[in-house]
Amino acid sequence: MAASAFGARRESRPGNSRLPRRGRHRAHGTEAALAPGCLPPDVLEGAVLARCPSCHNTFSTEQSGRQTCPVCGKPLLVPEPNVAPPPPAAELVREGAGTPWERRAELGFWTGWGQTLQQALLEPGRLFAEARLDRGAAQLGFAVFTTSVFWAVGQILERMLLHGQTERMRQLIAAVAQNPDIAPMLKRMLQVQTDASTPGAVLSLAALTPVFAFVLLYLNAGVTHAVAALLRQAKRGFPATFAACAYSCAPLVLLAVPACGWIVGTIWLVILTGIGMKVTHRISTAGAAASVLVPYLLICCLGFLAMGTLAVTLRNTLQP
Repeated sequence: MAASAFGARRESRPGNSRLPRRGRHRAHGTEAALAPGCLPPDVLEGAVLARCPSCHNTFSTEQSGRQTCPVCGKPLLVPEPNVAPPPPAAELVREGAGTPWERRAELGFWTGWGQTLQQALLEPGRLFAEARLDRGAAQLGFAVFTTSVFWAVGQILERMLLHGQTERMRQLIAAVAQNPDIAPMLKRMLQVQTDASTPGAVLSLAALTPVFAFVLLYLNAGVTHAVAALLRQAKRGFPATFAACAYSCAPLVLLAVPACGWIVGTIWLVILTGIGMKVTHRISTAGAAASVLVPYLLICCLGFLAMGTLAVTLRNTLQP
């Protein structure tokens, strides 16, 4: 039969004069048999109060396990007192040493930029693992510099390579303007496209690319982090999401390639953002993929809806 233990207490109950002597006898015997500071497994660190299940009397004991009730003499079992579990240990997270771009002060500007670009394209896991979450300004500089420079170069090259096509577009617009059957809305669309390809418009757009890169970076990071937070995948806060989105702009060097460069660069950017979210937030592959792809799926749905609306509007406009 098991006795119930109340807790550590060295005072004896009034009227039971044998209990202090019994407790002291056990304690002295134990201390004589063991080296100082050592206790056997069945000896408690302090006296506890136990209640006999037969006679319901309370007595003091310093041992657990099977023993005899000092009042009625019947055998009983004193259980081990409950020990509170230790508090959970804190998770130790190793902070990265910094990417080459974040260490460009010691490596040099172009060396740091080149090594960061190489790691982002070929070893993204290593790059994101070394990114420091307290270097948001440096990460912003890498993204804006890489995106704006190659975006501007791509616009200038495209203008130079497609110069002949621009001239043919102007001749087409002149012919369309004289046709009364063409809707005014379509004429305006063609005129806007032609004006956007003029040298002045191209240079103005190239000069504004840093502003566009800045806005698009924060928009991408904000939407991605909001989706990750809704999915409970934003484990390390917005700085981790921003680092993933900033270094994922490395494939936008392909914006310098006219025509198809932006398509390949955008797809590569999405893939790198997923890898970056997985590494910087330390989440699963599925969680990272969902956090990155959901915004683009919404954009695609809105794009198809807008194209359908525009097609219906044009059809109604062109009908006599």
